[in-house]
Amino acid sequence: MQAIPEFRRVPARHGWLWIKQAFGLFKQNPLIWIVLSVSIFLLAGLLGIIPRIGSVVFQLISPVFTAGLMIGCKAIEAGEELEIAHLFAGFKFHGAQLVTVGGIYLVGLILIAGVMTALGGGALVTMMLQGHPDAGNMATPAMPGSGAGLAVLVALALLMPLLMAYWFAPTLVVFRNMGAVAAMKLSMRAAWANMVPFLVYGIIMFVLFVIAAMPLMLGFLIMLPLAFITYYTTYKDVFDAT
Repeated sequence: MQAIPEFRRVPARHGWLWIKQAFGLFKQNPLIWIVLSVSIFLLAGLLGIIPRIGSVVFQLISPVFTAGLMIGCKAIEAGEELEIAHLFAGFKFHGAQLVTVGGIYLVGLILIAGVMTALGGGALVTMMLQGHPDAGNMATPAMPGSGAGLAVLVALALLMPLLMAYWFAPTLVVFRNMGAVAAMKLSMRAAWANMVPFLVYGIIMFVLFVIAAMPLMLGFLIMLPLAFITYYTTYKDVFDAT
């Protein structure tokens, strides 16, 4: 294993810069980026058809796909062509560690679901897992005795550090040869240190996704690849800045 990489704190305005840089990478190969992103969601849907284990399998291997897209981003910067094969490139290197990242993240989600259930949000958890359209209504505090409102608030508080631990982890594994646990610890530290630009990033991305949903959700064909590419642009800025 290599030495633990250093990370830096960046200004709030970099939250927008990450998105701008991601669009720059996207527009070099827009069609391939759309195909890659849609393929991931189609695969998630196909695996989701398999009862019990399908969604678990996808969660385990999703960091591998993320790492493959990061390899694709690096290839573009090196003047190479983005290819469909990049989606599976993560399986060739560090596959076990990437799957471990997915496993840790999955366990975290299960624990959060358990906390929600203990706080009285069990019905909400079940509806969310089943994709029930009324799940959002269950989360309102106006439902007396349901505990759904408190459960959602606590779940969000627990989900944030889990997302921070995941954010840089696949990229650190594939580019810095880090183990899963070490990568997730470092990812959480780096994301926490850059909370303000991440907040700016999150607000802008939320607005862009709302706008993208208006014309029959066709804007998602751009926003989904853009979201994936920002894993790379944030990593470059925080860990690989020259």
